[in-house]
Amino acid sequence: MASDPIVNRIRIIPRPDGFLDRNVGSSGEVFYDKQANTLRLYDGKLAGGYTLLTSGNLSQQLSASGVAVLEKTVTVGVDTVASQGSGVFYIDGVEKPQLNLVRGYTYVFDQSDATNENYASLYHPLMFSTVENGELAGGGHYNTGVVYLLDDDPVTMAKYVSGFQAATTRKVLLTVKTSTPNSLFYWCHFHLNQGNSITVADPGTGSGSGGGGGSASVEVSDTVPATPTSGNIWFNSSSGRLYVYAGDTDSNQWVQPTVPVFPTFKTVAIKDSDSATIVASSVADTLTFEQGTGIDLQINSATNTLTITSASSSSVGNFSFASSIIDTDDSSSIIITPSVTVSSDLTVENDLVVNNTLSAKQFINTSIGAPILDSASTLSFVAPDGVLIRGELKLENNNITGVGTINNEPTPFIMGVLDGSTNAWSGGGVSGIVDNAVGDHTLTFTSNLGTTVDDFQVLATVQDKTAGHSCVISKPAVNQIRVNVDNLSGTGVDSKVFLVIYKTA
Repeated sequence: MASDPIVNRIRIIPRPDGFLDRNVGSSGEVFYDKQANTLRLYDGKLAGGYTLLTSGNLSQQLSASGVAVLEKTVTVGVDTVASQGSGVFYIDGVEKPQLNLVRGYTYVFDQSDATNENYASLYHPLMFSTVENGELAGGGHYNTGVVYLLDDDPVTMAKYVSGFQAATTRKVLLTVKTSTPNSLFYWCHFHLNQGNSITVADPGTGSGSGGGGGSASVEVSDTVPATPTSGNIWFNSSSGRLYVYAGDTDSNQWVQPTVPVFPTFKTVAIKDSDSATIVASSVADTLTFEQGTGIDLQINSATNTLTITSASSSSVGNFSFASSIIDTDDSSSIIITPSVTVSSDLTVENDLVVNNTLSAKQFINTSIGAPILDSASTLSFVAPDGVLIRGELKLENNNITGVGTINNEPTPFIMGVLDGSTNAWSGGGVSGIVDNAVGDHTLTFTSNLGTTVDDFQVLATVQDKTAGHSCVISKPAVNQIRVNVDNLSGTGVDSKVFLVIYKTA
């Protein structure tokens, strides 16, 4: 694919929309939303990314954005007219009203109220039909432009009925199209006479109060028109926004049919996955989210800060990140104040730089290879109870500086074995060995052993396996030791000599 980018198929990873809603993603990532049957595009900044608009999800996206959308709250209550035991639908608190809907609008019938799930020990899925009482009266279901949502996921009509009681949120979306019949009915899937008729009209025809009848006059002003009627259009010359005056059975309001810019904060109610109400309110430039007596989130647009506080105690409680990566837009530093406690293992992939003191109860290396402690200057180990080394202590140059003792005796400065037969030294730190004669060698060290030859002393042990050898040590210079080995006859012999050098000053 590197040389020829043209392929006959591409597989895009499917994910549930709950996973996609939580993640920010990387710039350019594409996922398939397998519940909404559409694509999600990410720019690396916006959580949930951008949903690709298709004919299959148009109604749902219009509902989410609030463009030309009217919401209707559906409940089930007592039948005050015919005393029907199964009850009747109430729309926005009105007992089974006749509805007047306008083409071009999407209507959201929200059945999340508990009475829909259980009234008179029955449940009541709302449906549409061209025949009163629909399937119960020999008619069918009208599903053109209808979307069924359970817990905000689109489902089939059959699954909307079967999963109705188990869901937390239940909504039926009806997008009134040009092809929508002038007359419809809303009804209960299981019970007769719970609903009523629906009249469908074009905007501004004056044929109803359900969302846009009346005069189609257009008024341009910087103030709200004094006596509007359903279907009036008002262009706000101050903000540049367009509104349509829409009415239903119990209220009238200006509806904005275009996507607005982010407005000044207003109090709103949001329900999370646990159906706990979260209230968002604003004071000046600060938006505060509250959930009972739990965690408060404050977003201050003036200072670009997010503050997490507690409503009832000094603790902010717990919160988690859905994504595994925390980053900044420009990859600049992330500063956390005050200290941070990590309750599990901390893995650092690159260099760890500590500007001040690094404290730890235990350092453990379990990986392959040897860890290295490197310093541009002196590396100090300070421990009141001493430094404990378990295992072999190896010194690359066999040099121990400073004053110290082992079992109350001075610590050796250099140790090693001189092999006279091979003219070799095992202790390191030697720049040269001169073979003066049989049994006589001079070692020259890379650094001085003392300021004067009296500042260091040498102990020597001849390691030949034959008996009766003697060893004489002399110090020609501060960086030299001469070693002479004789046998019992006073004749020089080449043998192995173990040397230990101590500093005495």
